[in-house]
Amino acid sequence: MNDDKNDGFLVPIDFSNVSGGRRESRIDKYAKRSSQMFIPFSVVDFRHSKALTPASPRYPMQALQEGGRGLARIDSIDTIMAEKQEAAVHEEEVLGSTEIYDKDGNIRLVPVSRALPVDPKSLPRLTVALKTPTPDPKDPLNLPEGRKWLAVASLCFFGSVSLAAEIAVAGLLPVFILEYSGVDPASILKHADLKGNPDPLSVVPPGLTPVSLTSVSLLATIPMLSNGVATYLLVPLTAAIGRRPVLILTSAFSWGGGFWAGYSKSLNSHIAARVFHGLGSGAVEALLPLIVQDMMFLHKRNKAVASIIASQGPMIMLFGILGPYIAVNWDWRWIYWITSAVGVLTWIMLILFVPETLRQRSKAELAGHQLWPIAAGEDRTQLDYATFGARTRWDDLGFFQSGTHWKNAGLQIIDTLKTTMFPAVLWCTLLQVAFGMVMGATGQATSFALLAAGIPFELTGLSQIPQILSTIVVFVVGGPVADSVSLWISKKKGGREAEHQLPNLILPIFFAITGALIFGYADQNHLHYAVLLLGTFFLMTSTLITAPIVQNYVIESYPQWAGPVLVNVSTLRVFISFPLNTQVTTWLQELGPMKFTAYLSIMLLVVSTGIPILFIFGKKLRIKTSDKVAKRQ
Repeated sequence: MNDDKNDGFLVPIDFSNVSGGRRESRIDKYAKRSSQMFIPFSVVDFRHSKALTPASPRYPMQALQEGGRGLARIDSIDTIMAEKQEAAVHEEEVLGSTEIYDKDGNIRLVPVSRALPVDPKSLPRLTVALKTPTPDPKDPLNLPEGRKWLAVASLCFFGSVSLAAEIAVAGLLPVFILEYSGVDPASILKHADLKGNPDPLSVVPPGLTPVSLTSVSLLATIPMLSNGVATYLLVPLTAAIGRRPVLILTSAFSWGGGFWAGYSKSLNSHIAARVFHGLGSGAVEALLPLIVQDMMFLHKRNKAVASIIASQGPMIMLFGILGPYIAVNWDWRWIYWITSAVGVLTWIMLILFVPETLRQRSKAELAGHQLWPIAAGEDRTQLDYATFGARTRWDDLGFFQSGTHWKNAGLQIIDTLKTTMFPAVLWCTLLQVAFGMVMGATGQATSFALLAAGIPFELTGLSQIPQILSTIVVFVVGGPVADSVSLWISKKKGGREAEHQLPNLILPIFFAITGALIFGYADQNHLHYAVLLLGTFFLMTSTLITAPIVQNYVIESYPQWAGPVLVNVSTLRVFISFPLNTQVTTWLQELGPMKFTAYLSIMLLVVSTGIPILFIFGKKLRIKTSDKVAKRQ
């Protein structure tokens, strides 16, 4: 087609011959479609067109260049919408905000991974992946579902045994008061009658100088401090050498410290062994949530973490019941020997069934924006063995598969310092401190309260029976129910925000306040022991429900800093709680149970005001503190 002029008049354009015998260009193809019109500028003699100024087009106009010709393109609405769908329209979105649902209301598997370049010829056979991690068979997210839950079961077993040995000791404080006051605990506690006398030191016979109550309390509280130190050290270490070697090493500390405590000959040696044991059990709080995050999708994390927390109940209950009975009828050292022997078995299970899960993911992957294409009719990307290789036995059992990255450990420490003052981190820390104090108080006071209620010491372990019901409630409420509530809110709001986890905390806070008041009133007035156990049920349940929700909330708020924020919540909680919990028994003695638990309830109520504040303003606070990624629409 020639660029003709005819005294300023438009020459009709023959679109049927627009290609002029050559291969049709992209613009030529557009010109032949009904909804677009291309007008060559050069067909108008602008010397005679002053009075013919064109009106502004109703549709957006774009200038194109093709073969030296200047063209003006007027787009129809259909063209505009098609281009918007094909083009990536970007805006900034804060990390922690996730597209958890697709446009049809289906749950997407988050995190997903960056898309590979796709051959345009294959596009008709592909759809956008809505449920896809990477096609790498070695990606922890691609582990078979049964394999993932076998790893979770091993973590459950380790965590329950480790914490059972740590917590059961709190119920044996009367034993250790007598042991380190130079009295045989079995001979005294077998026939002790302390009804109506809740004073912890009343177990010591008259005429003997009792050991310092604060010193003996360290046996129950010092593992908490070493837990905090372990968390601060272990999480950066996992960034350098991987999760698996750190988990295997620290779990050995747990059973090793238990054997040491069982063979200790003095209070100082016993306390030192408890420090060592605490370093091992610290892995439960520091590493287990990270490992779950590595291999579980976002919408299943509450269930997995709740399984780990809930599994601790039966083991704590078992050794809590057996502890006083064994201490009176045999020797308290057997508690350590038995739990440590079982700990060796859990250690072997960790070696066999928990693979390395550390994998570096981009910020876009964590937000779930960049997706792999999948074949039509499939629901996820096919594993690509040719490119990535098959998963091997070394991937399941080996160490240091990705080498060592000490720079990453240093960056983790810097990120830990950087995230310390984030509002969500500070609030979760305060909430955990409040729950820690409530549980510390009741854990140390229960044995003395039951003795004052007339229960023989060897039967005080029955106070752990509520753990059975607590375990069921924790698994259901802290797992599937919490996931369902968060997903329901996300669906109603049109997108997932980390703050959608917060309403799940309302019930456990109500339980904690109720349980503290019931326990304090029953202890103060020497009510039937069943009332005491009702209070402990509410307190145990509330604390165990809160743990997975808080952990998942901070991880979801700052997924790019999952390790550092977990470190902060765990260590700050420990460093604040430790001096407070060390004085709990003394405060109970001085203030009385009712007044002390009333103070704890007020503290919980004040801290709980953070729930509506963060639910409303949490995202704005994250925008100021978190990284952003390009949002794909």
